[in-house]
Amino acid sequence: MTTRQAYTTEEMRRQARSLAAELTQVVDHLARTTADGPLDGAARGIRRVVLTGNGDSYHAARAAELAFESFSGLTCEPLNAQRFLDYGAVGPGGDGRDTLVVGISASGGSRAVTRVLEEAAHRGSPTVAVTVSEGSPVTRAADVGVIAPTGPRQASPGILTYQACLTALLVVAVRLGAARQPVQPLLDELRAAADAVAATAEALEGPCLELAQEVAADPGPLVMTGTGPQAGTAKYAAAKVVEACALPAFAQDLEEWWHVERFAFPGTSPLLVLAPPGRSHSRAVDLVVRGTEIGRRVVAVARHDDSAVGVAHRVLPTHGGLREEWSPLVDHIFAGLFGAALADALGRVPFSGR
Repeated sequence: MTTRQAYTTEEMRRQARSLAAELTQVVDHLARTTADGPLDGAARGIRRVVLTGNGDSYHAARAAELAFESFSGLTCEPLNAQRFLDYGAVGPGGDGRDTLVVGISASGGSRAVTRVLEEAAHRGSPTVAVTVSEGSPVTRAADVGVIAPTGPRQASPGILTYQACLTALLVVAVRLGAARQPVQPLLDELRAAADAVAATAEALEGPCLELAQEVAADPGPLVMTGTGPQAGTAKYAAAKVVEACALPAFAQDLEEWWHVERFAFPGTSPLLVLAPPGRSHSRAVDLVVRGTEIGRRVVAVARHDDSAVGVAHRVLPTHGGLREEWSPLVDHIFAGLFGAALADALGRVPFSGR
């Protein structure tokens, strides 16, 4: 349960250091609570999954999209909650029984997500709520609640809650694919990812501090780039910087940055490129190289032993040979550590606007 205390950068760091232990606990909890088929009824006959939330919840949806399509074989569409309410889940299977709507709200109190679940039910769609808060409005509005409780925490830009909701989405994706492949080996893989999370969190503290001190000496807008699962991670990372220290930051697709923002000033602002192994790795490496060639200070978020990004100005290293569907679990970790270090370097307080 979150206690009512001031936001601090030390709490951001504490939560980042706790991610590995929390991941093990959340996976174990979800493996038990979803084992007896609570999702079976909601999943029966569906052809499409819509993942919806706001802020970090929407970012988690974007990061989990590949897992849903890979494991379940279903079409998956992440939508922010307001777009769903205003425009609906348009297209084939947009309404009715063949579309599963998953509403995500860490607090469980999002009025927009609650309205989405109510609207989806009105259309005849089965619904699932993903949250860390049992008995919350979103769980009461859904057919099935998937609860991923976190340990005790203080007020902070969401770090543990982001991982918990992301992990819950990954477990739901695995469960929906039960007819296609065995569930237990995938859950075992997901649990084992805690080792990679621990190694990554430890490896990132120093590099994130050094990058933050460099950026604070010449602060300017930051851009995070990624595609596929990394599109959600890039959005999350930009959000942590804004929330932690009020420095403008935004996310962009790898290819779109090259077409548009490479022409933007100031040219001294770092370009962060998410470049984990996977389908988009070669394009990410290409952006690292070409961005460096045009004089950008390129920072690659990449595996610690990836020599292909060696030309980057800096590398924020991640660890673990995880499949691409799990990669968001390690790729997001730099965001909280970098955001906290940047806030300290600039003398700012999270969520204060000063």
